[in-house]
Amino acid sequence: MSDSLPFFSDEAFDSFYPMKVRKLSSTHWTPIGVAIKAVIFLVKNHRTRVLDLGSGAGKFCVVAAMNTDAHITGVEQRAGLVFLSRKLALHYKVENVSFIHSDIKEINFRQFDSFYFFNSFEENLNLKDKIDADNNFNPVKYLEYFDFLKQKLDEANVGTRVVTYYGDSDIIPESYIRVKSVNNGKLLFWEKKH
Repeated sequence: MSDSLPFFSDEAFDSFYPMKVRKLSSTHWTPIGVAIKAVIFLVKNHRTRVLDLGSGAGKFCVVAAMNTDAHITGVEQRAGLVFLSRKLALHYKVENVSFIHSDIKEINFRQFDSFYFFNSFEENLNLKDKIDADNNFNPVKYLEYFDFLKQKLDEANVGTRVVTYYGDSDIIPESYIRVKSVNNGKLLFWEKKH
């Protein structure tokens, strides 16, 4: 865990990225302040395993890992972004972070205690600031992933924590309670109670 971050703003952090990826930051990558608030809630102790569902360019994972001793994992379906995320972790010398190149449907959710979700499925409905040419309007895919994640969260252990940022609260099963809401209701903290 870092005592002080080696950057002072989102712009400074994002300067590591190639221009194409940097331009997507305000739409797709988690702001530093949000990542710090989220990880403080998600991590109960140093053994906590956090999964970022749709980790993109790795910003949440690296910032979160710099602010905890727990392990942060990102799963991302785009190989280029996984490669860039790994380079980012090396650049900032962060060791308690890893990135998996995979679809979330291939992940064993039972291996994790907490989850961070920055509305990764929205790219199937909103084509603003497309990440790549593979982005297409696909409401069926959106609903398929929405239902999948809701089921996986419902199957999680009691005490599982989730943070959603800019997401549809309906993705959180009724077995969770909302613990708090910050950033004008855009950042929501959840815990499974039954």
